[in-house]
Amino acid sequence: MPTCCNVGSMEETNILPKRVRRLAIATGIASALALFPTLFLLYPTLLILGGIIQPRFPSTGRWFLWTGAAMLGAELLLYDVMILQNAFSSGPYTSTPILMLITFPPATILFAWCCAELVADGIRRIRFWRSAPPAEPRPVSWGIGGFLSWYHDRSDVHLDANGRVGVAMSALLLAIVLAFDASLVKRALSASQV
Repeated sequence: MPTCCNVGSMEETNILPKRVRRLAIATGIASALALFPTLFLLYPTLLILGGIIQPRFPSTGRWFLWTGAAMLGAELLLYDVMILQNAFSSGPYTSTPILMLITFPPATILFAWCCAELVADGIRRIRFWRSAPPAEPRPVSWGIGGFLSWYHDRSDVHLDANGRVGVAMSALLLAIVLAFDASLVKRALSASQV
């Protein structure tokens, strides 16, 4: 980790290591294969796209990775619970399709590993920011926040009949949008004070 605090080293720390980006892309591909027949392909696509664009657009790529990971987790866990319930129950309609048995365990393992790497990188970044002097703020963009707000407004069909997953996903998406908007406002305020 660089200890020099010039603009070049700050930008270098803003780019995720190649292995984390590759892990995010592999997680997105494995999750897309596992979730293919459903409508939840946006979340793996965010992981894949974030892993690809992160070196060129570090902040946007990081937001894509974090958003994709946060939203994908609920879907993968929902399907994993359904697979486990079917595995331990008996009855005429409790067989789990072989494709689900083959694709979901690797996707879940890769997802857990990817989340652990993203959290570890976030901790490293926080430690670096605390040790670095303040730098010149970057320009503010509302692009991803507008996209997430648009996606939140779409009518999204979820699997559960009671709406608990839908409410949880909407709350999670709202938290992501609010966190992103708060970071943009903080960046804009710090730019206006300089």
